[in-house]
Amino acid sequence: QGILALKDIPDSVKLNDKQQIQRNCARSGKPHIHKEGIKEFLSTLEYPLCYLDFETFSTAIPLYDGIKPYQQIPFQFSLHVDSGKKVEHFGFLADGVEDPRRDFIAALQKVLPKVGNVVVYNAPFERGVLTKLAELYPEYKEWVNQVVERFADLLTPFRNFHYYHPDQKGSASIKSVLPILTGNSYKDLEIGKGDDASVSFLAITFGKVSLEEKKKVRHDLEVYCAQDTQGMMWIVKEMKGMVKNAKN
Repeated sequence: QGILALKDIPDSVKLNDKQQIQRNCARSGKPHIHKEGIKEFLSTLEYPLCYLDFETFSTAIPLYDGIKPYQQIPFQFSLHVDSGKKVEHFGFLADGVEDPRRDFIAALQKVLPKVGNVVVYNAPFERGVLTKLAELYPEYKEWVNQVVERFADLLTPFRNFHYYHPDQKGSASIKSVLPILTGNSYKDLEIGKGDDASVSFLAITFGKVSLEEKKKVRHDLEVYCAQDTQGMMWIVKEMKGMVKNAKN
């Protein structure tokens, strides 16, 4: 019909609620903020808030016995723990060519608080990784079940369009939301995407690289993964600011 832009879709065209929000934001250039929806999400969070992110790799040819082609193998996590009074950071990055999964889950159990919400971005991913680990190591099954019950998915308010900015261009990923809400992005990082993190880890682990290069890439991996969990903290802080003046 000759309509090439969201802002030009006529009001006579039937759109669902989320589509209308996108069209209206494209027209105004301003964000849509549903304060009550954001406030409701924030009200479910219980301290300490444990911001958690995983990095995984997958290969066509399995590197270890007992795994399938393209199975996700976790090799790194970042954890920021906000007690409400102070923030602590913990991390794990596998080293060596051995299967990293047992060391990964053991390290996570050691540092993850037993109470409070575990805040993740796109919960099915982290839930899936932990569930697979519990199947592999049954001694962790009860603990894993308790952890996933405490998950709070920070993707939810953005997927539900409680906040939407036209610059998101339809995406609710943390890579789209973070720079819009906080001004912080991944563009200045040496490693700025999950796929790049996976490839870089495999390169320094199974490839022939110098000790200096390996040290640099490991540092870049730690910076990247920590940005994901710190970024979630920044997003929650901005969300709290949005609803500060909302009616009770």
